[in-house]
Parts: sequence; C-alpha cells; structure tokens
Amino acid sequence: MKHRILAAALLAALASAAAHAAPQDGGPRQARWQQLDTNGDGAVDRTEAARSPRLAEGFDRLDRNGDGRLQADELRHGRADGRGHRGPGGAMGGGVDAFARFDADGDGRISRAELERAQAEREARAAQRPARPERAERGPRADGADRPQRPDLLAQFDAIDADRDGLIGRAELRAWFEAQRPQREAEAARRFDERFAEADLNRDGKLSRVEVQEKMPRLAERFAWRDENGDGFLSREELRPPQRR
Repeated sequence: MKHRILAAALLAALASAAAHAAPQDGGPRQARWQQLDTNGDGAVDRTEAARSPRLAEGFDRLDRNGDGRLQADELRHGRADGRGHRGPGGAMGGGVDAFARFDADGDGRISRAELERAQAEREARAAQRPARPERAERGPRADGADRPQRPDLLAQFDAIDADRDGLIGRAELRAWFEAQRPQREAEAARRFDERFAEADLNRDGKLSRVEVQEKMPRLAERFAWRDENGDGFLSREELRPPQRR
C-alpha cells in the first residue's frame, strides 16, 4: 500500500513538472506578444516594440539577424543566453552585438577560425537534436511571408572584412548590415508579393475570408481587425508590414 502511494505521488509530480515545462500557448507570454504584434505579421518591429520600453531598449541586441524585426525565436534566444536582460554593456550596442558571442578569445574581433569553430559546434548540436517539424506542418506566418534567414558570416567573411586584415570588427559588421538593408527589404517585399499572389485564389487583387482561411489560417481570427475599411476583404496595404523609417 505504501509503495502504491509513493508511486502515485511520483506520477503526480512528474505530470506537474511536464505541465510547467510545456509551452503555454495561451499563457501571458503569448498574450503579451499578441499585444505587441499589432499588425499580426508574426514579428515585432521597432514601432511596435516602442510600446514596451524594456524591449525597445534591447531591440538592436535581440535583433540577431539585423532585419529590423523581432521574431519569437530571437526573444527566446535572448532569454536563454542572458542578452534579453540588461547587463554589462547594456543595450547601447547595435544588432551586430549579438555576434560578439563568436569572439571566443575576447580580443574584440572575430576571426575566420572562430566562425568555423562555432559552425562546427552548431552542426554538432543540431545533429543531436530531434528533427523539427516541417514548416508546412506548423502553418504559415500571419502575413504569409517567409522568415528571413540569418546572415552566414562565414560565407560573407571577405565582404565584411573591409580592411582585409583577416578579422571582423564591430564597425565592419555594422557597415555591412547597413549596406545590405535595401537588399533585405527588397527580398522581404518579394516574398510578401509571392505569398499574397498565392493566397489570392481568384486573382482579384484582394483576399476574402475564405482565401485567408485557406492560405493564411493564422490570420483568420484577426481578419476583421486587419480589414480597416470594413469591406470584407484584405488588401495588400492592409496586410503589408509597416516600413522602417
């Protein structure tokens, strides 16, 4: 009898731990994210982040791919490695400061060898993780756009290393990101146009509720909110993410 009581208590404890470890899809964290993501595009831009002084202060540091938009995984990484909170160095740096983690020897520069070592470690970790579900199984983002890819610093090393000294400094990274911004914005616009055209089943230049439910299901529950003129359709302008100023 005593063993059965202990076993039941153990099972209850395990179940409680699993419940707390599981993602809380409807919890306060998601509710806060939805409050910030006012246009429902699945990301938080600078204008939206301004609603949260703490998030606005750390925006550049959390923006790991330098695209001017925060994805949920960037916030998760920021919390996991401590960059989601203000610490030594604070939020005074730009988005390039996220790459300081590659400066293994702490000399203030990133070498090709350090990037190669980091890539090898990342691939080793990836090989040990279980396979992630395909994007199609998770569903498209609310605006139908693909998530921008993080820059491959190793592949772009020579382009970033402006003084050709074999090392990448903070100023070089910042200058390279700024030079790449028009290309990133053009690519984002192209992806948006492709997804909009894919969802526009009858090719009338606007999306009905049926089309949104079929092609952008995550957006369906916010249809009325996004339908600013109340005509029962979503136009490109009503769906398009706000442009950076």
